[in-house]
Amino acid sequence: MKRMRGKSRRRSKRNFVGKGAAAFVFTGAFLMMIFLLLRIGGRDTSQAWNMGSDSGKYADASSESGIPGHIRESDGREEAACNVRESDRSEAARDDRESGGSEAACDVQESDRSETACDIRESGGSEAARDVRESGENQEEEMEAYQDFLERMNAVNHRQDLEEQGFTVIEEHVFPLELSGTGEVFLVPALDKKCHRIVLFFAGQEGEIVFRTEQLETNHQLLGRADQKNRGVAAVSFPDVNKDGKKDVVLITLCSLREDGAAYKVGDVLFQGEGGFYRDWRLSEKLNRFGMGRSVKLAVSFAVEGASAAFLYEASTMEELRERGFIVDESRSFWRNFEKLGKLFVAPGYYKMAEYHIFMVYLVNEQGRIVWSAEPMGEYENLYEILGLDSRDIDGDGLKDLIVLARYTLPEDTAPPGREPEAEHSSENEDRTGEPEMMTEKNYAIYYQRTGGFAEDTELKSRYPCGEETTLEELVELARSYWGWGTEND
Repeated sequence: MKRMRGKSRRRSKRNFVGKGAAAFVFTGAFLMMIFLLLRIGGRDTSQAWNMGSDSGKYADASSESGIPGHIRESDGREEAACNVRESDRSEAARDDRESGGSEAACDVQESDRSETACDIRESGGSEAARDVRESGENQEEEMEAYQDFLERMNAVNHRQDLEEQGFTVIEEHVFPLELSGTGEVFLVPALDKKCHRIVLFFAGQEGEIVFRTEQLETNHQLLGRADQKNRGVAAVSFPDVNKDGKKDVVLITLCSLREDGAAYKVGDVLFQGEGGFYRDWRLSEKLNRFGMGRSVKLAVSFAVEGASAAFLYEASTMEELRERGFIVDESRSFWRNFEKLGKLFVAPGYYKMAEYHIFMVYLVNEQGRIVWSAEPMGEYENLYEILGLDSRDIDGDGLKDLIVLARYTLPEDTAPPGREPEAEHSSENEDRTGEPEMMTEKNYAIYYQRTGGFAEDTELKSRYPCGEETTLEELVELARSYWGWGTEND
């Protein structure tokens, strides 16, 4: 009997322990579920609160800056331009190559009118203000200089006020045009003496200013800087780019950022809206990235007709170039063993666009892939004739370099690119001045072989301009003597 009671007590203890353990496990699981539910709910609440807080923060920042809504959205213009400069074969470039440039023209024609109205309401300054705010150094000074510029620009209420407010009128390019809702006005381009920014003023019959804008590609060459390096206007024209029955403005300006002081051209297209003008920065970016902003005809051909020279900079094979219309000058082509790059085919040629011939030189490997390319014509608008092309060691480093001699055409009253003209500007107004008379000029380019490619010469060219009687052999001898050795070193 005692033995049976002992067994019963031990069995009861075991049952109690088992039930206690089960209760403990169940309680722990229940508490864990409650903890997880509370944690998830807290995270969602926190995220929602943070999102609302950030939205308010960004909205306040945008409101304070005065930047239009469609500009506040991340357009990635600077990043895209940087990527293209760093890699000619980038994925963004391949996308552009497939679309050809007609996509940009299509975007312009289908652009949202509400954004247009927003642009027109902004008299100028929002995009430049953003650029200045992004400057890390002397930010406060730059903002003060830019605000001073805006105040002076907005203080111009009459054409007579321009000189008093520090602007120089570019008289050669003052032309009349029809402005919707206003009638005939005069386009009065002016250069700010202090900040060297170009402003387009539109003056009525009595000289009153009815619209003004400084939102131009040429005023964004130095991001984060109020002071730019504009010299003046090269050409202006008033075609109807987007076919809405209103005259638009195609503007080509002269800018100088290079160490040798040479000027280069910057193109822009301003579309006429109701009582003002606006620009599509996507169009302007492509115009200048692919060399189509140096001429009114090239800019109009791209914006209106969808023609594009982008493939000249983006193609990866010689076959692709030929398929899209690039003509190789077989008489000037040759194979050469380059010490750093191997055996390559030197292929000079041209692509015809808007009656102009764009001159390019490609180095192609034995598999037909483009290894390197150059555009010897620089800021010239049209190739007239290839006079010579050779590959020799120019600077005495034991590596074969490239030297190119060609003749180009340019408007008669325009000075050669890189030189200061007597009259800085050329008249190119398709609607009023007709076809400008053309003249030709020789010029050369030298490319020194380096690891992974070539570096263009600027030092020699800035000191020794090309004469009309200069030959390729004379250039080789001159360049070699400049670097301290002669032609007998071949």
